[in-house]
Amino acid sequence: MRLKHKRNGHAGKWFISLVLLVVLAVYSVIYTEKIIKPNVAAIAEVRVKAMITMVVNEAVHKQFKSDAALSELLTIKTDQDGNITYVEANTIAMNSLVTELTNMVQQQFRKMDPANLSIPVGSIIGSQILSQFGPYINLKVLPIGTSRFNYKTEFEGMGINQTKYKVFLVVDSQARVLAPFSINNINIGNTILIAEAVIVGEVPDAYINVPPGSAMDATNFFPE
Repeated sequence: MRLKHKRNGHAGKWFISLVLLVVLAVYSVIYTEKIIKPNVAAIAEVRVKAMITMVVNEAVHKQFKSDAALSELLTIKTDQDGNITYVEANTIAMNSLVTELTNMVQQQFRKMDPANLSIPVGSIIGSQILSQFGPYINLKVLPIGTSRFNYKTEFEGMGINQTKYKVFLVVDSQARVLAPFSINNINIGNTILIAEAVIVGEVPDAYINVPPGSAMDATNFFPE
């Protein structure tokens, strides 16, 4: 009887240990998916964005080695004083640029070696207190492709009679993050300014700037 009771006691301990191991394994998987992988992806994304920006900037520099060549991206009209009065993106030049840069960047990606990152464990587990302390985990980050290479334009007000016209390259890329515990592919969007011009308009005889919400703002008297 004592022997049977002793065996039952051992069986109970083994069962409890097994349950604890299963719970720990499940918790580790959930913690990795919910905390560690997103943090690793965020850290890697910063590095990959810097890598892609460098590659694209180098490609743009090779494609347009002078400001005169870069100005071909814009269609500009000026007044008799030389002030820019009209500007728009040169669609033909931009499409040609996008095609050339896509090929150049893809070739450069294929030549690139993985970037090695040493990240404190505290940063990966999301601890602000331990974010600067080791041990360190080594990651490898490698751009693996560009799915979309396009451009966009934007107007930015600079004053009462000036507007800045900007042309950006929009790059959507994929990168692979190699970690001791996983291999993760991430998608990254990057926007890079490549050209700009200032449009100068006529200076009005009088100009009053009424900040929104101030006592002089008429919309205060006509609430919606």
